[in-house]
Amino acid sequence: MGVGFLLNSLGRDPGGYQSEHKNMAESIAVAILLAPPLETLISQMIPYLIIDLFKERLQQWFMHCYIIVSALFFAFAHTYSNGYVLAMYVPGIVLAYSYARSKQQHRPAFLTTMLIHLLYNTLVLAWNYFLADA
Repeated sequence: MGVGFLLNSLGRDPGGYQSEHKNMAESIAVAILLAPPLETLISQMIPYLIIDLFKERLQQWFMHCYIIVSALFFAFAHTYSNGYVLAMYVPGIVLAYSYARSKQQHRPAFLTTMLIHLLYNTLVLAWNYFLADA
């Protein structure tokens, strides 16, 4: 939201999900029910499993490599516009860090990250539908 706000302030349209989908029910279904579990699987879980194969070779660089790769997967899953891809890199870092830390602490990483994503999307939808025009 912060990067999107900054781009809007500079007169640039970050684009995004809202510009393609106007129906609130459709937005809720996709952004809150479908996107968090699917994107957590594709952007956090799968990159973690792949990079984990090289954990011994990466040693202290494992977390850095995972976060960068995961955030890129997340950002490029949001190709509504170039600005939006850039804007989604920061939330991708947060979600990747959440997933990796949850794994390190033997917590349910998938569920934790998915719920953070769900909360983020809920806040963005609330902003777009109720607060942006206020």
